[in-house]
Amino acid sequence: MASFLLLIYKFLSIIFTPVVIIIVLLRVLQGKEISSRIKERFGFSSIKRPNGKLIWINASSIGEYLATISLIKKIRKIKPKTKILLTTNTKTSALLAKKITDKNIIHQFTPQDNILVIKKFLNYWKPSLVLWMESELWPIILDETKKNGLKMILLNGRMSDKSFNNWSYFKLFFKKIISNFDLILTMSKFDRNNFKKLGAKNLDFIGNLKFSNEIQNHNKLLEKKIKKIIFNRPVWLAASTHIGEEMFAANLHSKLKRNLNLKNLLTIIVPRNVKRSSGIKKKIKSIIVNTKKLKENLVNKNTEIIIDDSIGQLEIWYKNVKTVFLGKSYPPKGGQNPIEPAKNGCVIISGKMSNFKEIEEEMLARKSLIISNNFSGFYNKIKDSILEKKYTKKIGINAKKFVKSKDFVLDKTINKIRKYLV
Repeated sequence: MASFLLLIYKFLSIIFTPVVIIIVLLRVLQGKEISSRIKERFGFSSIKRPNGKLIWINASSIGEYLATISLIKKIRKIKPKTKILLTTNTKTSALLAKKITDKNIIHQFTPQDNILVIKKFLNYWKPSLVLWMESELWPIILDETKKNGLKMILLNGRMSDKSFNNWSYFKLFFKKIISNFDLILTMSKFDRNNFKKLGAKNLDFIGNLKFSNEIQNHNKLLEKKIKKIIFNRPVWLAASTHIGEEMFAANLHSKLKRNLNLKNLLTIIVPRNVKRSSGIKKKIKSIIVNTKKLKENLVNKNTEIIIDDSIGQLEIWYKNVKTVFLGKSYPPKGGQNPIEPAKNGCVIISGKMSNFKEIEEEMLARKSLIISNNFSGFYNKIKDSILEKKYTKKIGINAKKFVKSKDFVLDKTINKIRKYLV
């Protein structure tokens, strides 16, 4: 039955190719694609394949992309002559990939999950090993890659409870897809258990590769500007916010300013999707007039709320602002990964993080994370952190120590996959 469903899926992928092309073109018009590179999504390379062995690494978006950088450097040390083909699926991650200076690392967009496209892609690039990051499992890509006789490894395998429940309705189909992997290394024991319940084999748990993310090169001029903006001001950060959380942050700002008599309070909002920045500004400006977008260059000492509409600069904020509300958590919708702010010694205040259960449990046990579930709770904890209460300072110190205690993950991962490296 699973093979029959896959056959139907492959057939439909061909039938709906014109629809997919139209969707991609619409995305170009919306500014969601790099127009000069859309051909890559259909297996037409914009770069000549280099000679020699090549490892294909797929890292869907920014988070997965950043987790691969340290991994790639380790692989290149072991196999310096082996080239790396890194594919990602988002415009933002592609823009970040432009910063790669190693000519032996090639970036392309992930090909469409279409049998004609992936055959063309594989015939052109001829990888000798495939490393797949996290949770974006494309049935045709995985099936056709395996049919080419390639070894495939799933790294940082993630299976949230929501994904587990969805795949449970198609358990046989999932088992067929996941069987293409020769090895699955999960990011947590929770994820390993969910994979196992769905019939996955060759499972192992080491830990989350994002603990080994390198500090990224960032815009020094932007950081200088940020330091000037926040100088001697009480400040807090709402990071990776989702719809509704920006107004939540604005309401918190108003209450904190009023109750604590903090006339110079500054709130930074970094939305997960920067394209929402103008809409967010318009909404917040209706209650807090001195609201500005960072790139407008109109920020001054009277600005109360800054909406960061730049791309990939979140780590600068983590480095300079130590009170952090993590988005996608009020109301709880899985939460955001707390590793980056923890690495920077931030006091992290979040709702429940069902997508990162194991990290949440460990951080709570080590008193390196604050979880709240209502407006009053968030207000009190953010207030205490802004006022630099002793217990909140300790939480930031503990968070940094927690990340440091996990720096073995990268080396263990490399040791586990070393025999597959070509």
